[in-house]
Amino acid sequence: MEDLSKLCFLCMEEKVGDGICPHCGNVDVYEQDAGLLPFGSMVARRYYIGKAVGRSADGVTYIAFDTKENKKCSVREFFPSDISVRDVDDVTVLSAQGCEAAYNECLSSFLELWKKLKRLKGLTALINVYDIFTSGKTAYAVYSETESETLRDRLLSTEEGFMEWEQARIVFMPVLSTLGTLHTSGVIHRGIDPDSFIVSSDGKLKLSNFSIPQVRLAWSGLKTDISEGYAPLEVYSDDGNVGPWTDIYAFTAVLYRSLIGTTPIPSKVRAQNDQMMIPARFAEKLPPYVINSLINGMQLNPDDRTRNAEQLRSNLSASPRAVSASALLYQNKSGDPRTAPGTTAPPRPKTYAQPEPDPRKPERRYQNVDRLSDDAQRAYEEQQKAVKRRKALTGLLIAVIALLLVGIALVVSALWGSSGNDQPSTEATTEAQTVNIPNFVGSLFDSIASDAYYTQFLRIVKHDETSTTVPAGQIMYQSIPVGSTVTQGTEIILTVSSGPKKFTVPDVTGKTYEEAIAVLAQEGLVCIKASKYNDGTHEADKVAETFPPAGADITQGDDIQVILWSALPETEPETDENGETVAAQASPDVPTDAPANDTPNG
Repeated sequence: MEDLSKLCFLCMEEKVGDGICPHCGNVDVYEQDAGLLPFGSMVARRYYIGKAVGRSADGVTYIAFDTKENKKCSVREFFPSDISVRDVDDVTVLSAQGCEAAYNECLSSFLELWKKLKRLKGLTALINVYDIFTSGKTAYAVYSETESETLRDRLLSTEEGFMEWEQARIVFMPVLSTLGTLHTSGVIHRGIDPDSFIVSSDGKLKLSNFSIPQVRLAWSGLKTDISEGYAPLEVYSDDGNVGPWTDIYAFTAVLYRSLIGTTPIPSKVRAQNDQMMIPARFAEKLPPYVINSLINGMQLNPDDRTRNAEQLRSNLSASPRAVSASALLYQNKSGDPRTAPGTTAPPRPKTYAQPEPDPRKPERRYQNVDRLSDDAQRAYEEQQKAVKRRKALTGLLIAVIALLLVGIALVVSALWGSSGNDQPSTEATTEAQTVNIPNFVGSLFDSIASDAYYTQFLRIVKHDETSTTVPAGQIMYQSIPVGSTVTQGTEIILTVSSGPKKFTVPDVTGKTYEEAIAVLAQEGLVCIKASKYNDGTHEADKVAETFPPAGADITQGDDIQVILWSALPETEPETDENGETVAAQASPDVPTDAPANDTPNG
C-alpha cells in the first residue's frame, strides 16, 4: 500500500477521508495504552503497528500491516511487564534493573516457542506463524490471523450461551488433531480457555494465545496468566507434573463450558470439596460417551486423567474401543427412546447431576441422571453410608496392625543388639529383594526415571525410537512383561518415543514422479501428486518443485506435494511467412505460473 496513513489503526483497513472508518466504525478517538508501541511505529522496516488487541504476562499483540506482503497481520511482541521496561524511544524494550537473567531466560523461551509454532504452520486449527525476528533488544512473532472474536465471545453472543453436542463435535474435533501434533512437537499450551480460540470467518476454531511456560505456572515467581476453572491442579504446584494431560484438562473444561453454559468449578476448589456436576437437563441430552469423556478428561489427579489428545479423540468419537471401555465401567441400559428399534441403548454413566428444582418436592442435594425413585435413592444413600463405615473400620484395623508390626520390629531389633552380633546373618545380607514389574507403557519416561521408588529397585535403561503416533517422551515398550517378578537391581529397557523423525526435504527436481516418491516415501512422507502449467519450455511429467520446497524442514508422516510439469500443449507450432517456427507464447488467459493443483478450483 502506498499511503499507510489511510489505514485505520483499529482494523488496518483503508479509510475514506478523515471520517468514520466504514469497516469498524472507528473515529480515531482512542489512544494507545501507555508504555506500548505508538500508532504508526514501523517494526523491522516492514510491520506498521496499530492498536494493541491483546496483552498477557509475557507480551503484547498488535494488529499490524505487513508492507511487504501488502496484508494485515498480528504482531506479538515479547514484553513481560514485571521484568521489563520501555526505553525513552518508545520502541526499545529493556530488562528491568536486577532482572537481566530472568529476562534473557524468558526471551529464549519466547523464541523457542514461536519457532516451533512456525515450523507447524499449515495445521488447520493453529494460527499461521510466518515470521520471527529480534529488534530493539526484544523479539517478535508474526501470524496471519487478525480475527478478534473468541470462542467466549461467540458463546456469549448466543441466546442460550452454549452449543449442542453435534455442533461442538464439528468445531472441536479438528482442534484435537492439531493439539496432538503440538504435543508431539514438544509444545504444551498450559493456558487453554475459551479466549484461546479465535473464530475464523468460516466458523472454524483456531488455537492461539500462546505464552512461555514461565507465565503459565503459579510457582515460577513471575506474573502469571492462569485461567480459573480451566487450569488443572498441577499448574499451581511446584512439583506438579505438567504434560499433554495438562492441556487435556483445559480442553475438556472448555468443551464442558461450551456444552453446559457455565465455567467449571476451579480445580483448587474441587480439591477441597469436589462437587463437579452436570445438570440433569444436559445429562439427559448428551450421549453417554461424551459424559464419560468430560468426567475422565477433568480428573483432578493427572494419573487418572485422559492422557493425550488421541485418547480423548477416541473417547469423543465413540470408537469401538471407547464404547467397550464404557461398557466395562457402566451397566448397559436398554430401552432408551433415542435408539432405533431393535437396538440396545449405549451405556449410561452413573453421573450425579444437579436436578432442575421441583416446587412440589423437598430439594434433594443430588439426583442420579437415571432418575432413581425415592425408595431407591434412600436405599442407595444407606448403602453408601455402610460402605463409608466399612472403609473407616478397615482403615482403623490397618493402623492397629501397622503399630503392632512396628512394635515387634523394635523388640526384635533390641534383642538382636543385645546378642552382641553387629552384622545380620549371611542369609539376610545375601537374600535379594524382589519387585513386581508394573505397566510403564503410556507413562512419561522422565517421571519414571526420576521416581525414587522405581530407581531403588530397577536399573532403568532408555532406548529412543522415532514415532509418528506416540508423543515424544512417552514410553512405548518395556523389555520385561507386566507382572513379572524380578530381583532388585534388574535391568529393564524402556523404549521411549522421540517423536517423528525430522529431516530436510531432498531435491527431486527433474525426476519422474516414480523416482521422486521412491526418495520421499522412504523418509515416511505422504506424497500428493499435483501439476503445474507447462508453457512448452519444460519436459512434461518431470518434477517442477515440491511443497514444502527442497531444503525446508519437514517431519516424518507429513504430506508433501510433488508438483509435475503438465503435458505439452497439443497445438501445431506457429510459423511465420517464411515457414520459420515462432517461439511459443503463453495465452494471456492462462498464467505461466499456475497454482500447483491445476484443477478449476485450485
